Amino acid sequence: MPLTSLAPNLMVDDVARTVDYYRRVLGFDFAMGVTDEGRQAVFAWPVAEPLCYAMVVSGPVQIMFQSKKSLAAELPSLENAKPGGAFTLYIECDDLDARYAALDEDTAFLKRPHVTFYGMREFYIKDINGYILAFAQKAA
Repeated sequence: MPLTSLAPNLMVDDVARTVDYYRRVLGFDFAMGVTDEGRQAVFAWPVAEPLCYAMVVSGPVQIMFQSKKSLAAELPSLENAKPGGAFTLYIECDDLDARYAALDEDTAFLKRPHVTFYGMREFYIKDINGYILAFAQKAA
């Protein structure tokens, strides 16, 4: 029985600030969010109220963000967890150079564009929550 998709749900301190970063810096689109008070779904950006959850998309790539308070309420074992993680999100794209050029000088680069032994061009950044994102494209 095959799996059909994967959308990571990342714990963050400020959902709206994270969405703004992913939109402005990384070129994602806002798909939807849920307000912290009242748990109302919202589908337009910017939002007027604090969010406890949101999803951003870019092509088939989806990333969800959930506030620490909200996520710990659903999964109490995460109560003492901190945003960030010891993993990378590996995202393939069709124009690595354009994606790299679109990033601003405040981007926390961990590794600049390079060609790997396995035939990919990649670069690594750290987002505003401490998550590591790898962007990659097949090397020519």
